[in-house]
Amino acid sequence: MKPKGAHRLTGTPRRRRRRRLAAPLVLLTIVLLVAVGLQIYVPHEAEAAIASAVRQNVGTSASVQVQGYFWQLAQGDFQNLRVRIGPSDFQGYRLQSADLAWQDGQVDLGALVAGQVKVLRSGSFRLNLVMNQQALRQAVAEAMRQALPAGASGSPPAISVTPKAITLSGKVTFLDLPVRYRIDGDLVLLEAGQVVAFKARDLNNSVLHLAAVPVLRMRDMPTIPGLPLHVAAVHLMRGALGITVAGPS
Repeated sequence: MKPKGAHRLTGTPRRRRRRRLAAPLVLLTIVLLVAVGLQIYVPHEAEAAIASAVRQNVGTSASVQVQGYFWQLAQGDFQNLRVRIGPSDFQGYRLQSADLAWQDGQVDLGALVAGQVKVLRSGSFRLNLVMNQQALRQAVAEAMRQALPAGASGSPPAISVTPKAITLSGKVTFLDLPVRYRIDGDLVLLEAGQVVAFKARDLNNSVLHLAAVPVLRMRDMPTIPGLPLHVAAVHLMRGALGITVAGPS
């Protein structure tokens, strides 16, 4: 028989300890589930915003992958960003592909939502472009027109690109005399990577004597405001030209 005034215990001390331990474990589980959900949701939203900005500025769809903790991404801060674009037209040039790899950068989210890219931290940036030889011919034709001697005229040159050389061929008229030419050359970088120029290999054996002729300028290529970029390398391919843009210097 229980003494008067005795209180009934709701469980043994061991059970009460289990209940006290279970509460924070449940809370921790909820926090982890929320964190996992945000880690999935936030990168997805960031990728969608970047793809939308690319579509507004370049006019084509893009494959986007972004890596970073959700609390970083919520501030426009990322560890790795990869953007791949297929065939597209940009500033009058036909690109076969563009592949961007950007590490440890930060952009303004408000500007990104508006379809613009405003750089807050540059990080390490590398963009590989592949341009077909028809697009290169357009650039070379304009450069050749400006480089011809006074009084000379000619049609846009034919151009052939192989892994070994770029060959220009065509006809110019000088002092009413038609002159055919064929020039083998390479692409060289000038002005700390701000200019890509065509340089003939052997001027002595060329009918048409040309100094290094600028054919592509950094200011005319895809750029991101606030991010100092330069051409780091050019690669001759069969029927195409590979250009590597990097930054900062």
